[in-house]
Amino acid sequence: MLSKRENALIALRGEKPDYVPCFFDAMQVIPSGASQEVPPLFQGPGYDGYGVHQTPTESASGMFTPTPDVPPVLEDVTEWKSVVKFPDYEHIPWEQIVAGETEALHLDKANFVQDLYCPQGLFERLHFLMGFENALCAIMEEPEAVSDLVAAIADKKIEFLQKADYYYHPDYFTYLDDYSHMNGLFISPDTFREIFKPQIARIVEACNKTNMTFKQHCCGKMEDLLDDFLDIGITAFDPVQPVNNIPEMKKEDSGQSRHHGWSGCTKCYRPSRRDR
Repeated sequence: MLSKRENALIALRGEKPDYVPCFFDAMQVIPSGASQEVPPLFQGPGYDGYGVHQTPTESASGMFTPTPDVPPVLEDVTEWKSVVKFPDYEHIPWEQIVAGETEALHLDKANFVQDLYCPQGLFERLHFLMGFENALCAIMEEPEAVSDLVAAIADKKIEFLQKADYYYHPDYFTYLDDYSHMNGLFISPDTFREIFKPQIARIVEACNKTNMTFKQHCCGKMEDLLDDFLDIGITAFDPVQPVNNIPEMKKEDSGQSRHHGWSGCTKCYRPSRRDR
C-alpha cells in the first residue's frame, strides 16, 4: 500500500491515487519565517520584512493581517521607490531558521508532502502596504506606478523561492493571493491581466526551474481567472471553494490542473437585514 505522501503526490500530479487523500493528514505546511512576509514566527504581532506591522487575526483563523491602528507604509504609490523597503534574503540565517522550524513543526519529508507557504502575493502585498481601499484607488489612478511596484515585489518572490528551494527542499510552493470574494473578483479580469498576470507568469516560470511545483491559493469565487491561470502554466489550485462552479471548472481545464478542495466561505459571512 502506498504511503500517505506517495498517494497524495500521485493525486497532486493529476494521476489516479489508490484512495482519495486527506491533505490535512498527508501534508505538512512550512510557514517559512525566512520569507519575512509575516513577523517572526511564534512571537505574535510585529513588523514584516516590508515594514508592515501585522497582528494575528481571530476572524482569519490566526492569519496575520495589517494592524488596524498602525498607518499604512505607503500612501502615494508613485513614491514607492523611496518609501518601500524589501526583505534582504542575502543576509539572513537560512540554516538556523530552517533547523528551528524543522524541529518546532516536526517536519518530515520522508512521510509527508512538504508544502512551502508564501503568503501575501502581489495583490495582497500591495494592499498590505497601502491599505485595501487605497490600493484599489492606486490601481485605477496610477496603473503604471502600481505595475512597477508589483514587478519589484515579484523580483523578491522569485529570489525567495529560489533560496527556499535550496534550503527547505519542499515539494510544493503555495503562492497565496486572494483576488476574489464570495461573489466575484476584487478587480476586473482586464486589470488582473494588465498588472498582475505577467508578473505571476514570471514567478511560475522561475518556480518551474526548481524542484517545487507551483500551487495557486485563491479564496473565493475565482473561476473567472481560471483560463488566465492555466495560460501561464499553473496546474494546482487551492482552496477551490464551492462558491465556484467546480464541475464546470474541471470541464474547462480538461484535466490540466489539480483542485485541492476546501470548505465553503458562505458561513463566514451572515448578511444583516440591511444587507438583505
